[in-house]
Amino acid sequence: MDSHPITFSLSDESPGYAISPARVPLGTLTAFASDVQEFLLGSERSVSAELEVAVVNGSLAIEARNADSPGLLHDLKRLASGLDLTRIDPKRRSVIERWQLTARDAKSWKLEISGAERTTIVVSNVTDFHFADHHQLVNVERYIRGEVVKLGGAREPTARIRLANGKMLTVHAERETIRAETENHLYRHVHVRIRAKLDIETGELSDARLVEFVDYSPGFDEQAFEKLTSEGTEAWKDVDDPAEWVRNLRGTSE
Repeated sequence: MDSHPITFSLSDESPGYAISPARVPLGTLTAFASDVQEFLLGSERSVSAELEVAVVNGSLAIEARNADSPGLLHDLKRLASGLDLTRIDPKRRSVIERWQLTARDAKSWKLEISGAERTTIVVSNVTDFHFADHHQLVNVERYIRGEVVKLGGAREPTARIRLANGKMLTVHAERETIRAETENHLYRHVHVRIRAKLDIETGELSDARLVEFVDYSPGFDEQAFEKLTSEGTEAWKDVDDPAEWVRNLRGTSE
């Protein structure tokens, strides 16, 4: 992505003139810059809020040159391939939905995103980006294990966890939960309890929230195992056929 800067170009003549870096309503400029920032950062905030951008000519355009977030690239590819916002990061989805509503109200309003992976995405009064909720999402509570590759954050604390299958899961957390931990979990494998939304069709988790870090230290106690085995052998020593004994107890021949 470094070699293909991402450019957000806004065209609009509704003020009575074509907006440009030389002339634009202050409210339009402020809202546009805020939306671009929210889109770039997304929920995972893996793009730095200190990212430097350039305001370029043509229409009113903002060019981001080092926005190298895999999540951002993933969402841009999805947006370029279709109008379904279902699998887009929630914050980016909100921005696109907001742009789509604006474009329907102001017919001359058009937004183009271009550059990354040579894709071009257009939001205008003739497009229909929408959230298709045909995917059934259910609230679940899960225990997961993975390597913590990021933990914390100034504004919205998160834990970025690399799962066993290599996928990254962003888990939102409360500052108090992280602060209460006495161990440094960064770059270590941990067990965590989370609440999230589960896509019944794909099995993917989204909108994950951290409940707690779980103290999980599995081990094998050989002496305890031998003790239980000895006790079990003694208890069953008078039973010739344990399987038949269980079937008789259940009252079934299967």
